[in-house]
Amino acid sequence: MPSMTRAELTTRVSLLIGDTSYQRFTEAQIQDEIQKWQEQFVLDTKCLIDVDTDSIVDGTRSYDLPTDILDTVRVAVNGVKMERTSEYELDVLNNQDWSAYTGTPAKYYVDLDPNNKKLIFDRIPSSGDAGTDNLVHEYIKLPPALSSDSSVPLDSHTLLAAYHDAIAYGAAASLLNIQPDQSALVMISQYEKKYSKHVDHCIENFKNLGNQSPINIYRGRNPSNIGR
Repeated sequence: MPSMTRAELTTRVSLLIGDTSYQRFTEAQIQDEIQKWQEQFVLDTKCLIDVDTDSIVDGTRSYDLPTDILDTVRVAVNGVKMERTSEYELDVLNNQDWSAYTGTPAKYYVDLDPNNKKLIFDRIPSSGDAGTDNLVHEYIKLPPALSSDSSVPLDSHTLLAAYHDAIAYGAAASLLNIQPDQSALVMISQYEKKYSKHVDHCIENFKNLGNQSPINIYRGRNPSNIGR
């Protein structure tokens, strides 16, 4: 299936919502929804994955996350997979201030504050944990913004062209859900089902036989040894 550009997706959404003259929604409003739904599709399918490496430093618990992260998939230190947790769970588990605990990290949590994205360990690493590029972080990658009419969704990957329509269905359902009438409610239900069908198909079609997760479109380093 050929790829769709932002301009083609905008036209597609306008047809789905019955607003080809842009009387109810402007082209800019439709484009905003398209951007939101390409990100949602990546979150729902984990179809865009990247790998980032960092170096563990003696005495340093917190590490910067990539700016294009949507969520973390897994983390390994010195080839050992870490368990994901939350700051709240660490508070409950330790029942006291754990921020000064030292030792080899076993767990981590992520802080996705847009202005200060961090990966934080449950222990402060020591010299025995330090190393070069020994922190490997696999994460769901934010798809590049569709900045022009010629931009292609989902990082322009041809393998994902078949799922561009999912973005259109998601955006159309979202727009129709703004003060919907009875006929719009029927279309919203249909479009939501079509979006979900695309998500399910993507997950099944690109399933990785090794870990029963979707095949991932990687950038950067080879992640094949993460967690091993």
